[in-house]
Amino acid sequence: MTNQPTEIAIVGGGMVGGALALGLAQQGFTVMVIEHAAPAPFVADSQPDVRISAISAASVALLKGLGVWEAVQGMRSHPYRRLETWEWENAHVVFDAAELKLPLLGYMVENNVLQQALWQA
Repeated sequence: MTNQPTEIAIVGGGMVGGALALGLAQQGFTVMVIEHAAPAPFVADSQPDVRISAISAASVALLKGLGVWEAVQGMRSHPYRRLETWEWENAHVVFDAAELKLPLLGYMVENNVLQQALWQA
């Protein structure tokens, strides 16, 4: 903990808190992230984590703007072209890149990979 003046305190340094902190810091704000521990370092030959997120093309653009997308791709990410969700029989949604005439919808990224990239920036 530091005694430096802080303009903005963010509670939680996960994916959203990390992205917010980085974006605000890049805009010149003095930011403090309150988190119980830094994320564990990425180990390339480790088993992929089961906690993943579907990162849309818009989110990829945001991460590129923050300067962290290259780091994410340098760790682990996988493009997805189709995404299907359902709950019960009548709650079914399909997103398909081919139907939208897109090369892909986004990327599947382990949450800890994205968090690590944000913390390293």
